[in-house]
Amino acid sequence: MKPRHFSILYFLIPVLAVLTTLATDFWWRPADGTTEYGFPLPWKTVEFLPVCNMCPLPTSYNWGFFILDATFYAAIGYGIVFLYTRLGWKQQDQLVDPDKTTKW
Repeated sequence: MKPRHFSILYFLIPVLAVLTTLATDFWWRPADGTTEYGFPLPWKTVEFLPVCNMCPLPTSYNWGFFILDATFYAAIGYGIVFLYTRLGWKQQDQLVDPDKTTKW
């Protein structure tokens, strides 16, 4: 890959990590009187009010867990890019010198 493609990937991975973290808002876990949203760490909590069916529900956000979730998904993305480039370099070295054996 060309260096320009890598710079686009390095910009795109954090954006995709944040979007993936926002998409985990659809996974919910019931807790004691609340529902938690987010994976792997619950970064959104919605409390239920048993007295009022149509009242807006109090919602709280844990931005520290949100950042950790986004970092988790970004690490997965950067790991995939690293393994892909490492595999590409290994194949390129074998094409240049077939007798050369490289070990990881």
